[in-house]
Amino acid sequence: MSNARKDNICLYIMLLLFGLLMILSACTTESKPIDPTQQQRMSELRKRFKNELGEKYDLSIPAATAAQLKRGAELYPQVCASCHGGRGDGLGKISEGLAGNPTSFTDPEQAAFFSERARLGIIRKGVPGTPMMGWQNVLTEEDIQALYCYIRSLIGQK
Repeated sequence: MSNARKDNICLYIMLLLFGLLMILSACTTESKPIDPTQQQRMSELRKRFKNELGEKYDLSIPAATAAQLKRGAELYPQVCASCHGGRGDGLGKISEGLAGNPTSFTDPEQAAFFSERARLGIIRKGVPGTPMMGWQNVLTEEDIQALYCYIRSLIGQK
């Protein structure tokens, strides 16, 4: 079996496991109260990214290509929509059952909280203490970039 086929099988297994986890976490009938420390966690995360990225923190990500937007639009429903919603509004099918509120990608204020480089880092590494997992060991770097470009295209959409 080729390495590419093994990688694809591994990706599908990871996505299936993630989907199962999301389904199981949605089985609760009680919604959890909003996590009062969410804003503090996000501020600490922003500070960590500023320290890690240094001068690169505020550098913008190049404009998306049509191919990146297409690939990101293919990936988004598989890896993001259950929490962040099909439209990116933070109202995914399981968002009620999660600790904290998933980010609304359509809200310019929420989008502005982190720099572009930090938002890309969140997709790669996840957010400790939240259900937001990192995708760097599941998706290729090209797919992560495409996913970010698609998410960025949602800012300001209703």
